[in-house]
Amino acid sequence: MFRSRAHADVLTKVFNIPSQSMTPALAQIILSWDFPEPEASRVIELSAKANEGALTDDEAAELETYVNIGDLLAYWQSKARQALQQA
Repeated sequence: MFRSRAHADVLTKVFNIPSQSMTPALAQIILSWDFPEPEASRVIELSAKANEGALTDDEAAELETYVNIGDLLAYWQSKARQALQQA
């Protein structure tokens, strides 16, 4: 099974922008990022199947990827909010 956590960890390290060095413009851009509608709907669909215990291995890997990317996005957006508070 594909394990995407390592990818998210590496991306966090590569794009670790300290909040004090993030410009307000960059922070606003990061805060505007979100999953496009088709992907957001897919996450809801996969989550519902997971709650029912009906995910295939491929679907579980897909959901894990979305969750990890969502975690990474939340991390960056947290940094962006901190940067805006400091500005």
